[in-house]
This record gives sequence, structure tokens and C-alpha cells, in this order.
Amino acid sequence: MVDENQGERRRSRRIPFIQDAVVEGVGPRRLSDLSLGGVYLESSVSFPVGTEVDIRFKLNEADDREVQVKARVLYIHDGVGMGLSFINLPPEIAEKIKKIVEQQSTF
Repeated sequence: MVDENQGERRRSRRIPFIQDAVVEGVGPRRLSDLSLGGVYLESSVSFPVGTEVDIRFKLNEADDREVQVKARVLYIHDGVGMGLSFINLPPEIAEKIKKIVEQQSTF
């Protein structure tokens, strides 16, 4: 018998989340998924695992302002992108992300 969740290490549910983002000091990139724990950043240029980055993005297209968060590179897919884990996510941003993930997960 094969455990279907054997490779799954995420603690938080993730959802598809296509959104433009800006990586400070690097420039525009694109996010492709979101969870309370972090985001997937599409980028042909990778940073070493453990690198901390500041990213800005809108949680919703209708938002007037972007959120700015600090994240750490957890893993790399060379030439494709990397998984980022949020660092010290402010509670108000965490609550907004939680609502977005819960809303999308009910569909």
C-alpha cells in the first residue's frame, strides 16, 4: 500500500494564487500559489536556500495597497522558481491570507 501523502510536508493548505510581486533589490516576479506558511515565487533566477527576501504583492486585485513581507527560500526548482516561507508574518496579514485560503478551499 502506498501512502499518497508521503511526500507532502506542508503544514498549511495552499491555493492557486496568480499575482504579480516585487522582490526588493531584484524586481518584478510572479507568485503562483499561496498558503498561510508562504508562497511560490516564479523566477528563472534562484537564490540559495536560506536566503531572506522582502516581497511586495497585493492579496486581492481590488486592494489599494500591497502587503510587504519577509520570506526565506525553502527550496528551489532551478530555472522555474522557489518556495518561500514567511518570516514573522504580521497578524493582520496572516488573518487576511487565512480568509483568502479558506474562501478558495470551499469551492
